[in-house]
Amino acid sequence: MIKFFCLLLFIPFSVLSFGQEVVFEKNKNRAARALEHNLNKSKDSLIFKSEKLISQVDIFNKYYFSSIEVNSNESKIEIANLPPGRYVVQARIDRKRIVMYLDKKTPLVENLETADVNVISNENPEFDSKNLSKNPREKLKELSISYWVVYDKNMGTGSFKTMSFKNKQEVARMISKNKLELSTEIAKNNTLVVYEVYNPKRFMRKQLRKPTYYKSSKSRFFNVVPYYISENLNEEIH
Repeated sequence: MIKFFCLLLFIPFSVLSFGQEVVFEKNKNRAARALEHNLNKSKDSLIFKSEKLISQVDIFNKYYFSSIEVNSNESKIEIANLPPGRYVVQARIDRKRIVMYLDKKTPLVENLETADVNVISNENPEFDSKNLSKNPREKLKELSISYWVVYDKNMGTGSFKTMSFKNKQEVARMISKNKLELSTEIAKNNTLVVYEVYNPKRFMRKQLRKPTYYKSSKSRFFNVVPYYISENLNEEIH
């Protein structure tokens, strides 16, 4: 992963800065001309446009990973709930991967409960040294597991798919929310699939190379049997 980030540093960029909160570094490489990419005026979303189909946009760093399935010529991706930090933003067009950078110095919203924070971070609220001393093996085993969440929001006007790491508390909230959604007419087609990930870094490398990696039938890095799957999801996962 370190080599991957080092290689990205050699790509030429220009910087769009709006105040001291968010800095978006655009990719000025010739290959990136196929994609219009900007930060909106309110600094809470990234705007993408292209004559060719944008299949997916990934936003990630050492402690965070989120993937948005676009499958359209334009997309608006909200970053308001993105935790402070420096991120790689990767847009996929055909076989091209156009890389940008996003530096968020302060949160744009007060409530970050819905932010995608990787469970491997020691700053995670589940990390408690006192609890570790009570039952070290069980606690260490629990802390070593992240959750890969695939959420598909199917509305009458279209669908929106996101894939990201979540911690245990966030997963519990999403499962409860999904169960409620299935009982409503407007959100009855929403789906949620959750996987336990044992090695987040290796999993993320595989996922970046192959967007459908989470559907693998075998893996040393995550449990291919879903931790949770929506009742309305009848199609086979593998």
